[in-house]
Amino acid sequence: MSNSNYCSFLTRQSGEPLAGTAPFARHFVFISWPKKFWQYEALEAKGGFPQGLKKWMKEQSKVNGKISIRLVSHSGLNHDKVDIFIYPEKLCYSKVLPEDIPAVLESHFRYGDTTSFSAAEIEQDQILICTHGRHDKCCAKFGQELADKMRYHVLKQKTSIEVWESSHLGGHRFAPTMLDFPTGLAYGRLTPDEIPNFLASRKEGLVYGPAYRGTVFLSELEQVAEANVQHYCSMRNWSCQFQIQNLEKISEEKFRCIAMFRKSESSINPQNNIPGELPFTFKLKGFESPSGCDELEVRKLRKCWELESTIPSNNFL
Repeated sequence: MSNSNYCSFLTRQSGEPLAGTAPFARHFVFISWPKKFWQYEALEAKGGFPQGLKKWMKEQSKVNGKISIRLVSHSGLNHDKVDIFIYPEKLCYSKVLPEDIPAVLESHFRYGDTTSFSAAEIEQDQILICTHGRHDKCCAKFGQELADKMRYHVLKQKTSIEVWESSHLGGHRFAPTMLDFPTGLAYGRLTPDEIPNFLASRKEGLVYGPAYRGTVFLSELEQVAEANVQHYCSMRNWSCQFQIQNLEKISEEKFRCIAMFRKSESSINPQNNIPGELPFTFKLKGFESPSGCDELEVRKLRKCWELESTIPSNNFL
């Protein structure tokens, strides 16, 4: 099948930017459940998965801030007992009976009780890649390939990372989509050929700029600013850390901020052309892209924030 039959390919052609498109939530919950039972709506999974969690999630989000619940799986996964991973708390409830899943979540979020079901700290980093083909075929095609290759490279490098296949993460038009925890970094359009560079950046504690969507715990404008600055640094091969300051909305369609830079001490190639700070200005721009693979002919107009300008000082032109 031609790539033109996939929404992620057509979205890339439209020029719709990645920066600032990460799914936002105050809390992310991942429940292990075999992929063969997933339905279009992940929380309507079969195989004895407890029903009603979608309604509970919406109601509890009004109290605790937005909660996002997703399912995760890997080859050979059983569901007689499950694991529940919660971020940013970085806690895991292990060997939970399926019928106890609602009670665990209720205890954790409503009562702040982490002892009744014995929560433990998550020890390994986790990469979650959407392979939810029943939700969109882009995720089956591009996500599955990325998950398989990511698992191969992680094992080859003997890296202490768990690779999970995830249900819909949001933004299948950016497939393959991926979340990296505990940092909460979101990626899209990452190709299997880029995995070695992604893992190398990750090892240095750096964001992989070319495929970066944003950080899931940041608000929309914070995501846009932070992700665009990451892209800006990546295009210039700058190895540095930075902080976003003075974020200010100028109008309904424009905002600005200042990025304060600090050179990475771990870089093997010291760079002297990195400025101390740069101002960035963003504007809204419309992009037309498909709603999904099942509606390729239906183009949806999306207003996205785009980098309008940055004005470096004369020393850094």
